[in-house]
Amino acid sequence: MKNLILTLLVTLTITNCNKTTETPLLLPTAAEPSAKLHNNQGIEHFNKGEYLEALIEFTQANVADSTTGEIYFNIGLMRHLEGNQEKAKELFKQAHEFANGNKNILESKLVKKYLDPY
Repeated sequence: MKNLILTLLVTLTITNCNKTTETPLLLPTAAEPSAKLHNNQGIEHFNKGEYLEALIEFTQANVADSTTGEIYFNIGLMRHLEGNQEKAKELFKQAHEFANGNKNILESKLVKKYLDPY
């Protein structure tokens, strides 16, 4: 029981340190249908605070379509929230590369924080 409480406290501390006001992005209308389905389910999980489930859905969306910047952004957001800065930076680079003009990615404060920290 003591270990469970300690684990919960550490998890809450880590999560709170990486808070952001940014939220996952919807995919473009013409995106691959199964990628959209998984992405939408990931957003639903995110909104419920179910971050592991959201990460799984976003990852499945990425398997269905590995050329959509919004998916990389969403996975990067999840990695940021869990405190994995190296992975978040890598994913935000890919999001930027595949942004296809999406200002939500190109002007994201979180993406800028990782790609241009100065």
